[in-house]
Amino acid sequence: MSKVFIKIIFFTSICLTSYSQTKISLMLGDINTFSSEINFLKINDTTAFYTSIFYNKTSYSSKIFKVEKIKGIWNKINPHHFNLENFSTGNITNSNNIFSYSRCNIDNSDCNIIFVKEGVHYNLTDLYPEIFGGSYNTQPHLFTINDLRFLSFVSDRDGGFGGLDIWFCVIDNFDQLGSPLNAGSMVNSAHNEITPYYNYFDSSLYFSSNQLVDNLGGYDIYKTIGIPNNWSDKINQQNINSLNDEMYLSFYKKNQGYFSSNRKTNVRINNDSCCNNIYSFSVFSLNKDTIESPIYNEFLPLNLYFDNNQPDPNETTQISNINYKETYVNYFMRLDNYTANNDDPYLALFFEDSLKGNYNQLNKLLDKLILDLNLGYNINIQIKGYTSQLADSVYNIQLSALRIETLIRYLSVYKNGVLKDFILCNQLNILEVPLGESESLNTINQNPLLQIYGLGAILNRKVSIIKVESYK
Repeated sequence: MSKVFIKIIFFTSICLTSYSQTKISLMLGDINTFSSEINFLKINDTTAFYTSIFYNKTSYSSKIFKVEKIKGIWNKINPHHFNLENFSTGNITNSNNIFSYSRCNIDNSDCNIIFVKEGVHYNLTDLYPEIFGGSYNTQPHLFTINDLRFLSFVSDRDGGFGGLDIWFCVIDNFDQLGSPLNAGSMVNSAHNEITPYYNYFDSSLYFSSNQLVDNLGGYDIYKTIGIPNNWSDKINQQNINSLNDEMYLSFYKKNQGYFSSNRKTNVRINNDSCCNNIYSFSVFSLNKDTIESPIYNEFLPLNLYFDNNQPDPNETTQISNINYKETYVNYFMRLDNYTANNDDPYLALFFEDSLKGNYNQLNKLLDKLILDLNLGYNINIQIKGYTSQLADSVYNIQLSALRIETLIRYLSVYKNGVLKDFILCNQLNILEVPLGESESLNTINQNPLLQIYGLGAILNRKVSIIKVESYK
């Protein structure tokens, strides 16, 4: 999967406040690889652990790695001593100087939870055969509520709702575990519930589920407020989730944390998006001094247009480095093809004034942004993506997101990449809303040619910069 810089920001109302945005960034450094990386556990500002899953000749295996942050970048040190030969390890957690992790046999048919205290590793199946014997137990998470300590974990044991369920055990003052308690129907379903994480900052349990109701696709991250066996209705965290899998969400600060996803990134190493990468996220509110500068309003809304089905989501190996300038040039060169299929006298005017003219306006806007960024302003850009209504909704959502990607990529290379540094340091933020055809103009024409070459269809295929805000 992609190891290069990417920043995607979703504008959403399902966040911490009514005016919040969630900023998502692929982790930089040498953590993410061709394999899957999951379960990022940050111990302090410079030390963290994570799990890497890789193919080992005949089967998949996993190991726990330690990483250190050097000059702002996380660097892998080595496999940790938690790893044992002929076993897969992962799902590391810690609390009150106790580490816990999963240890599974090579084919993952049997998993056990390990506690590490004062350097000694204890297999909970050996200590509590009546609790952990005879079932699959994995993904431990240690946390405390009102001075009560808990172990949450995932298991297929009897008494659940189906598939993998989330369970809890109370840990007493002598580090002894009580009987497992199912998280209940507010959390568990007939499908799989995995990767539990209790967030102290908002007293909520976060977990992932592949349930069919209220699900964007694959495993989604959900949130519920309460205590073990008494949880509120779970809420899909749409500010984090995509059409792919999201799991292993954790918080390090009130509005900052990490998760793993196999979503497609800007430049794809694995074309089928098979494997998970680790992402960081932060939720922030607009500064009260944020303003919509009248200077920017002369450019807005700025519509940037695309040729039919471009870039094509089905040709992932060919679009990984395309930026908006390339799509614009290729589109403009097809004027003769469009006029041959549509004799509308306004068609040539669109190509000259709207397609070419708006591209030139984009460059003028970017020049203005560079000046203001150098003066110390923070800038938010809100972008919407649209498509025509010829294809199904899933395809259109992917297509509109890809069109936004080409624009973000153009910003990162504009004038030798001068804007890229401002994006990396969060001074320039891009608020992304891929909509598919959900708000595009309803101008479908029965004529097949006009569904592609007609002005109505042409005006639907766009990315629109709708708002620019600056503040100090």
